[in-house]
Amino acid sequence: MARWLLPAASLVLFLSSLFIREVPQTSHDTVISAVIIVLLALPSYLALVRSEGAVRGFVLIIGLSVLSMSIEAIGVLTGVPYGRFQYSGAIGMAVIGPVPWTVGFAYVPLLLGGCALARRYAAGRSFWVQVVLSAVLLVAADLVLDPGAALIGYWTWAEPGLYYGIPASNFAGWLLTGAAYSAITLFFVRGGLPVGVASSFVLILAFWTGVSLGFGMVVPAAIGFGLLYIVWLGQMAPHAE
Repeated sequence: MARWLLPAASLVLFLSSLFIREVPQTSHDTVISAVIIVLLALPSYLALVRSEGAVRGFVLIIGLSVLSMSIEAIGVLTGVPYGRFQYSGAIGMAVIGPVPWTVGFAYVPLLLGGCALARRYAAGRSFWVQVVLSAVLLVAADLVLDPGAALIGYWTWAEPGLYYGIPASNFAGWLLTGAAYSAITLFFVRGGLPVGVASSFVLILAFWTGVSLGFGMVVPAAIGFGLLYIVWLGQMAPHAE
């Protein structure tokens, strides 16, 4: 994504999502939400395909989507590893058990971004240091997006926790699965995960930071701003391969 386009798109998403609570509900909300989720995923998917090649790129995207959605389905049905929760129909039709088809588009770009940024920040460090850093970035991103998404009604928790109704088990699950998925991704990629692969990570963060601020959720918004600053340095700073 062009240097000027990413900050411009991020700013537009942030400013738009600030007022999401004022947007009246319509019968097309599910379609609109699904379209936004897919559009936000495309920059990272395109960057990965350019880096890995069409076949390897699509195989990795599809494989990670099916794997993460399958684990998500187990999580919904059993409460492991995230805690008991349930998706609403607000983000699309369920395709793998109770998991909507959009979940792969929502999660995999964050995973790819976490891996790309971890590889950039931990260049020269061990494989496992990069895996852990990627998983930590994913948990940080979830601290921003989960409160807003739950408040909007994308999913509900059976046993609400202390962090804006989100249980600690959710973040433990994100850390565990994020580390596993990051290890798979970092092991299989061959194109070096250029920083453009993290573009969707930035856009998604900008959107949910605006949602958090618009709803007056100070802590997720503050984490979002801090993470955007850190990620932005990783996006923009010169880097020697």
